Amino acid sequence: MRNEQLISMEQFCSLYHVDSSFLHRLSEFHFIELIPVEDTLYVNQEHIKDLEKIMRLHFELDINLEGIEAISYLLQRMESLQNEVNVLKNRLRFYESE
Repeated sequence: MRNEQLISMEQFCSLYHVDSSFLHRLSEFHFIELIPVEDTLYVNQEHIKDLEKIMRLHFELDINLEGIEAISYLLQRMESLQNEVNVLKNRLRFYESE
């Protein structure tokens, strides 16, 4: 992974006004991966959008990390089921056109 895709945990915490312990807790819940490079921990920039969603749920809606974990699972499950519905609709269209 290239270093241009990483943002230091210190910089992230400063930009988003969160404590580093929050990122460590997110790491414990496997929401993010903290990437060690030399003596500094980094977050992959690709995960910033997901981190922003998690922070909104936690800080604005006051949902604990266990609740966010449940919400994340349900959203992933819903997306999976929606993809399955789309595949089945496409198959049905194929057979209806014959």
